[in-house]
Amino acid sequence: MCPQMCPQLCPQMLKEDARYLEKRDAALALCRAKSDRTRKLVASQKSLYTTNSTARVIISNRKLYPGYNPFAPIDKKKLKELADWLKSCPKRYDANPQHFRSERMCFLDHLFAQQWRFNFKDFKDLKPDHNGLGRRLPGGAWNYYAGTIPSFCQSNKVWGTDIDDIYAPVNFVDSHWIAMWISIPKRNIVVFDSICSSISPEELDVVIEPFLYMVPYLLVECASSDELRAQYSLEPFTYERPTNIPPARAGDCGVYTLKYIECHALGIEFSKKDFAKANGKSMRDKMAVDIFQELPDAHEFENKDMDDILGTYDG
Repeated sequence: MCPQMCPQLCPQMLKEDARYLEKRDAALALCRAKSDRTRKLVASQKSLYTTNSTARVIISNRKLYPGYNPFAPIDKKKLKELADWLKSCPKRYDANPQHFRSERMCFLDHLFAQQWRFNFKDFKDLKPDHNGLGRRLPGGAWNYYAGTIPSFCQSNKVWGTDIDDIYAPVNFVDSHWIAMWISIPKRNIVVFDSICSSISPEELDVVIEPFLYMVPYLLVECASSDELRAQYSLEPFTYERPTNIPPARAGDCGVYTLKYIECHALGIEFSKKDFAKANGKSMRDKMAVDIFQELPDAHEFENKDMDDILGTYDG
């Protein structure tokens, strides 16, 4: 560079450096201000039901240095508290069996029906042995039979020996729900359908067929003795779909399915007044409140969580 130009460039370069430093300091000051200010949740992090407890732990407005360790050893005391809480979590049947019409019943989840329907082809395709056995049952069939699943509603009772009535929701092509009551003593299945026009008789035959054949087969296959096995038969169950039950509006079939199961298990008739179509929303709200109340002291824990900064998230 020409020496004669240095006196002209140096002041200009010094000014540019000064402007750069000034902008840098302003940017750093803004970053510090953003870091130090009270942080708030965006709309997607807010919930009417969780009181934002999870998000408040993540955004606690406290500086945690050197930082949270996601691989820190588990607090064994808290782990035991969790295990004790799970053991004491009330289930309506376990807490009040006297309210139900019988102690010989169990409730299954929708995965039971989904899995059994999916695996029915494998069951049919395998040729049985000379005793009519040797077919392949769906995975977990023994666990359902022994009452160890679903894990959230274990009966720990054996079908046929301790259980007469089995209730389960069934989904049809991801668009409609029906309730299924399997009566082992009657060798019959009753389908409670709130919108019968959603499934034709021919379609319903296909939906229910797996249970007509695999439930009696399971009772024979899993019987603990020859004497007990002799009480059952491999002949398929029968089924029916009553048409005189109160119908639902489109979109309420899931709620009605659960209410059919609940009322039938309690021995309560399907009243047209209680099951009026206009009551769909109130039935849904009642169910949500019941579920919330059966989480022991959950609302109490939520209300106490980070109360000192609770107002921060109201804006």
